[in-house]
Amino acid sequence: MKIRLICVICVLFVLPANGQRLNELYLHARADMMREQYAEAGQRILSIPARERTSEMYLTLGESFYRSGNYSEAVRYFARADSVRANPEAILFAARAYAMMRQPAQATEWLQRYLSQRDKLTESEITLYPAFERIEHSREWRTLWEREWYNVSERRFAEAHVLFRRGRHTEALGIIDAEIARASTARFHALRARVYEAMELFEPAHESAQTAIRMRNNSPEYFTTAANIALRVRRYDVALDNINRAIRLDPYQLELYLQRAAILRMNQRFDEARNDINFFFTYLPGNTKALYQMGRAETEAGNPEIGIEFFTILIDNDNSKPDYFIARADAGMKSHDFTLASHDLAQALDLNHELSEAWHKKGIVLQRVNKLEDACHYWRRALQMGHREAAEFIYRHCIR
Repeated sequence: MKIRLICVICVLFVLPANGQRLNELYLHARADMMREQYAEAGQRILSIPARERTSEMYLTLGESFYRSGNYSEAVRYFARADSVRANPEAILFAARAYAMMRQPAQATEWLQRYLSQRDKLTESEITLYPAFERIEHSREWRTLWEREWYNVSERRFAEAHVLFRRGRHTEALGIIDAEIARASTARFHALRARVYEAMELFEPAHESAQTAIRMRNNSPEYFTTAANIALRVRRYDVALDNINRAIRLDPYQLELYLQRAAILRMNQRFDEARNDINFFFTYLPGNTKALYQMGRAETEAGNPEIGIEFFTILIDNDNSKPDYFIARADAGMKSHDFTLASHDLAQALDLNHELSEAWHKKGIVLQRVNKLEDACHYWRRALQMGHREAAEFIYRHCIR
């Protein structure tokens, strides 16, 4: 009962998480889309006066009909989205909707419009959409792809992208570096950042991500990627600036507020982190990601008992997630409840025996209750699994 009161407070006393004036109905519609409640989302947007509807609202409205299987209505609103403001995503969605209706002439007409634009997905990404399987044997589809829609640079990008997805990082970097040397573009720098990140080369990843956003400052995705990579090199102020810019570009993407809350936590700005989580709770109450973030925020702010309550709700609803048990163990250690912490870390290891973090933290718990020999065993297992921090504990406590 106590934790439910906490969540009610989260909703009732929400403070503005963003300085912009946002349309409440559209925020709720975006939340409905995240919950896959497409009919409800569509009705909310239709309740917004037509004079206030933006291109993005019409895009979401079209998507709500598309996800509900009403492709003819979806097409109507995708076209409206593009008429209000040029909207490549709406154009591609319209092509997919016509393909779902098995109307290849209309589908390829819209797809031709999409392919004629500068920034577009690669051919392999487009053809992977299941909708286009319905028209791939048509004459119109074959005719469309007889034309070369991609220049040399775009084809090289597609080649590097495929190599990256297949985990062939060194080969992907070879292409990317050559293209950047030839004609540096934001797109290649952004892809290089992702490749470096996958290789765990976080400093060059950070440099590439920052270069990409300097070259192109209107892509929320680029700023989000740059924020996440900045965290890996502990540039928390840079990460916060990047996620703020992503939110300014797309303030209706609710998950960005949870990402910002995590960054604010790392900046020790707990009240602001709570504010963002509460804002998210307003539209998605009881969301597991938000509950987890609030538990972390309370624990790190010095309220581990409250953190335990949030993590307990998560575990009661789903006891298959090792992360929930590890997080509650962290809160247990901070509140000096070593019995709870030990139990939760054992549960995490039962779920996944390869979690080096859990082995290491179980060692810390055992050391706190004066079971040093057992603690050393757990730290050695953690170190064998690559947990570098365990080496320091072994050196300090286990070498005599």
